[in-house]
Amino acid sequence: YKAELSQKQQSLIAEKTAMFNTSVGDVSSSVDPASRADYNPGFSPAFALFSFGAPHRKGMSQYGAYGRAKSGQNYEAILKAYYGDIKIEKIDTNGSIDTSVGNIPFEDNYLVGIAEMPARWGDEGGYEALKAQAIAARTYALAYTNNRTKSICTTESCQVYSSARYNSPGRWKQAVEDTRGLVIKSNKTGNIFSTMYASTSGGATLSYSS
Repeated sequence: YKAELSQKQQSLIAEKTAMFNTSVGDVSSSVDPASRADYNPGFSPAFALFSFGAPHRKGMSQYGAYGRAKSGQNYEAILKAYYGDIKIEKIDTNGSIDTSVGNIPFEDNYLVGIAEMPARWGDEGGYEALKAQAIAARTYALAYTNNRTKSICTTESCQVYSSARYNSPGRWKQAVEDTRGLVIKSNKTGNIFSTMYASTSGGATLSYSS
C-alpha cells in the first residue's frame, strides 16, 4: 500500500509519474483483442499489465491517417491535417541517398524499403494513407540529408529501411511509384522540412511548425 511506503519511495514514485501518467481507461482500444481493456481471460479474479510508448505527438499519426483514408480523405487532405500550412510539389528525386547500409537509389530502393506502415492497409481501405506515408517518408529523408553531413540511419532513430520490405513491398511499392517525386514544403518558407510521424498520437497532436 502506498500509505505504508517510505518518504523516499513516495518521492521516487512522484518523480516517475510526473513524466507520464495515464490509466487503461484513458487509452484507446488496441487492434489486438488480447490487449484490449475489456479482454476477458476466462477466469476471475484477474489482472493485466499493459505496456505502450508515450508518443511525441508531432506530425502525422499513422493510425489516424489510416482512419482518415478509410473515411474518404485523400493523401493531400491527410497531410494538411497533420502538417498545417503546406503545399505538395513534385521535384527531381532520381538520385541516390547515403544510408547506414550504403549509398542506394533513392526512389527505387530506399523508399521501397521503408517499413513504417503496413502494406496491407492498401487493401483495407487505406491506400491514401500509404501515399501520405510515402510522401512524408520521402520528405523526411531529404530534409534529414539536407541538414546533416552524415548519412541517414535505417533504424527507428531515423526511419526504418528493411531489405525484407524492399524484397516484398506489396502495395507499398505502388504508393511510392504513384507519388514519385512528391514532397511536402512549407508555405511559409518554401522549403521541405522534417516531417515527423508516429504510429499513434495519444488522441491529440501538437501544432506543427514548418
